[in-house]
Amino acid sequence: MKTALQPIAHLGKFERLQLVEDLWDDFASDSGPETRPEVLDELARRSAWRDSHPNQGKSLFQIAQSLGVHL
Repeated sequence: MKTALQPIAHLGKFERLQLVEDLWDDFASDSGPETRPEVLDELARRSAWRDSHPNQGKSLFQIAQSLGVHL
């Protein structure tokens, strides 16, 4: 088992599944915007790049098409 999972290694399969469900519910209930400074800094960096390179970005459709994904 991976080192990060060792603290829950003693749990049975159903207890681990319940833990996953509880975590998923917690993620789903936290619908607010991201507020960690490092994430906000990265978003600002990407926004500045986009603003200074207006013709170099790709749309979601273009990215999906290049990956062979149908939207």
